[in-house]
Amino acid sequence: MNIRPSFLLLSLVLLVSTLGGVAQTCANGDDTCTANEDTQNQQAADPRRTITIDNLSKYRADIHYDDGRFGKIIQTVPSKGGSPNPISTFVGHRFFVTMHGVREGLVDPTTDEQIFFTVGGDELNDKFIIPKEATTSKTRCKDRYPVCKKEAARGECTNNPGWMIVNCCQSCEEKEGYGHLIDSEVRCTRERLNATKAAFDVGSLDALFTRWATEEAFVQYEPNVISSPGKTHGAEHDGPWILTFDSFVDDEEIEALLKGAEYGGFERSTDQGNIIASSGEKEKVVSTSRTSSNAWCRRECEIMPGVKRVSNRIEEITGIPQGNYESFQILKYEVGEFYRRHHDSSGKNKNMSGHRILTVFLYLNDVEEGGETAFTDLGISVKPKKGRALIWPSVLNDDPDSWDSRTYHEARAVVKGTKYAANHWIHQYDFRNANVWGCSGSFA
Repeated sequence: MNIRPSFLLLSLVLLVSTLGGVAQTCANGDDTCTANEDTQNQQAADPRRTITIDNLSKYRADIHYDDGRFGKIIQTVPSKGGSPNPISTFVGHRFFVTMHGVREGLVDPTTDEQIFFTVGGDELNDKFIIPKEATTSKTRCKDRYPVCKKEAARGECTNNPGWMIVNCCQSCEEKEGYGHLIDSEVRCTRERLNATKAAFDVGSLDALFTRWATEEAFVQYEPNVISSPGKTHGAEHDGPWILTFDSFVDDEEIEALLKGAEYGGFERSTDQGNIIASSGEKEKVVSTSRTSSNAWCRRECEIMPGVKRVSNRIEEITGIPQGNYESFQILKYEVGEFYRRHHDSSGKNKNMSGHRILTVFLYLNDVEEGGETAFTDLGISVKPKKGRALIWPSVLNDDPDSWDSRTYHEARAVVKGTKYAANHWIHQYDFRNANVWGCSGSFA
C-alpha cells in the first residue's frame, strides 16, 4: 500500500481467512492449496474491492472519493462506532474524511495532517478505521485539497474567492495575500463588500404592493390582492400583504426553468444548520420538515433566455436589483410530499445580506389535487395555477429590518399529480456578492 508521507493513512484492518492467517506450504497434489492459489490469482486479476468504514471519532463524518480535484461525497458515517453500508470500489482508489455537512477535514491531532486512505490489492474486503482521536485542524489557514495550488495559479482565488479562501486558504495567501480573510468577521462586512444600500426603507413595502394593486402597468399580470392592511384593494383578509399575479410567466419561460433544473439535477431538499466554523461555514442537513426535491438554477441555467426574462421581469416590477436575489430554487413535490410550517426569514437575522424581504413564488404547473401554499396563522390558502406568481413579504413595512411573524406558511402535501414551482428570495442587501465571498454560509 502506497502511503503518502503528507497524509495520515487510516488504520487498515485486513479481514483474515478462516485459516486464521497461518502461512501454508503447498505440497504436490494438495488440491486445497491449489484452490487457494487460484483464489489469490483471481484477486490479483480483479481490481474490484468492497470496503467498510468504522468511525470511532466523535464527529459525524462524510466520506469523499478523491477524484483529483475537490472530491465527491459518497457516504455519511455516524459518530462513535458508526459503520454504514459497504462501499464497492477499486484497487488504488483513495478517499478522504470531513466533518458532516461541511468540507473541513478530519486530521491526526499528532501531525495535523488530513486523513486519507487508499484501497489496497491484497484482500477483496477491507475495513478502514477513523480513529477515536480524529479531530479538526488547529491550523486556520491551510489547503484542504492537493489541487489547491493549481486552482490558485489559474486565478480562482479572485474568481471564486469565498470558496477558495475557506478551502484553499494557504494557496490563496501565497497567491493573493488573502489568508487573513479566513476569518468571516473580517471577510464578511457590508462596508468591505460595498453592500450598504438597503432595498426597503420605512414605507417602501406598502408603496410597492399598492402600486401593484392600482397601477395600469401591472394589469397585464392580472393582480389579485388576497390580504392587505385594512382589507384595502379588494382583499378578503386584513393582514400582511399577500398578492398573486395570475398571469406572470408564460409556457416558454416555464419550460426554460424546468429545463434549467436538469443542469443541476433535483436532489432531496436540505436546510442550513448552525455556523460550525469561524470561516462562516454552515452545516448542510437533510430537511426533516420538507420532503420535496429541489434544484438550484445557477451557471448554465441562469443564463438561459427564458430564465433571464423572468428574473428581469421581477427586477422591473420590484425595482430591486438582481444582486439582492438568491438564485432560482426550482422545486418538485411528488404525491405525499410537503414542507411543514416555516418562515422564510428569522427573528434575529445577522446575515450580511439581511432579511429575505420578499418571496416571489412561481407555480410552473397545475396540480390535480393538493399542493396549496397555506399561510397557517392567517387562514389563507393559495392553489397552484400554472403561470401564477404568489408574492409576500417577510418583514414589516414600518421596520424592514425586522421580520413579520405573521407570514408563516407551509406547502401542503400533493394528493394527486406532481407539483413544480420556482422561487426567488429577495434580500434587504446585496446577496450575490456576499455569496461569492462566502458570506452566506453556503459557498455556492
